[in-house]
Amino acid sequence: MTLRRLEYFVAVAEQESFTGAARSLHMAQPPLSSQVRALERELGAELFDRGGRTPVLTPAGRALLPEVRRLLAAYDRLPATARQARDGSVGRLRLGLVPSAVAGGLPDVLRRVRTDLPGLEVALVEGRPTELLRRLDLDDLDVVLLYAVPDGPALASRVLAAEPLVLALPHGHRLAGAPAVAVGDLEQEPLLLPARHGDDGLRERTSALLAGVHVRVVQDDLWMVQTMVALVAAGLGCAVVPRSTSALRPDAVAYRPFAGAAPDLELVATWREDRDHPPVARFLDVWGR
Repeated sequence: MTLRRLEYFVAVAEQESFTGAARSLHMAQPPLSSQVRALERELGAELFDRGGRTPVLTPAGRALLPEVRRLLAAYDRLPATARQARDGSVGRLRLGLVPSAVAGGLPDVLRRVRTDLPGLEVALVEGRPTELLRRLDLDDLDVVLLYAVPDGPALASRVLAAEPLVLALPHGHRLAGAPAVAVGDLEQEPLLLPARHGDDGLRERTSALLAGVHVRVVQDDLWMVQTMVALVAAGLGCAVVPRSTSALRPDAVAYRPFAGAAPDLELVATWREDRDHPPVARFLDVWGR
């Protein structure tokens, strides 16, 4: 069964005439009739009732016609699909991320991907940095979002965004009304700390920011920034978080900047530069717009 024979079948069905179909196909009528007969033999069913002045689709022909049209349309799209796959606008992107990355610019980027690149599916995988990098190395992920530039052979990285750290406080806290908070104001304050992952992430930035200040750590090794904010809202303590987190629980949590210069937290995309996966480049391009 060839595409050419399927095209002949559609032409006859649309023209309702073997002669008219042959004319539209720029061929003689006998070879066209012969090819349609060959198609019917391959299918084991007659597609046209030839008893009248014009060929009429049989039940088998009526059932087959929309399927053949879809098949031919898909065939016509193959070159465009190949070009889109080559430039990364179709396919699948496996994106690993630390959970707090969702609070930043990622949702807006995903909306733009869905609008601008509807043929690109993005599958999100949350995890700890070490696990994400392991899966990246195993080709189980295509790109990962972290808060540090990792070391490793064949790894490429790009800083996607940088945002300041702010202090999350329960509403009613003595510092909640201050326009800015000095680091020294946190002396002996109850503090919630994120997990340590052995890189230059949020835990390490928090420790550097509060160096020399004696705080009371009331919860340690918290995995998600969202959990930290929920505990702040419950009044268990304060927490150092990325500024984009301020969209969480604004009814119960006050977010205040630090007085003076506070280090920015950088969101970094990392991928294997020895792998050719065009959707990674398209995703990074959308982020940069």
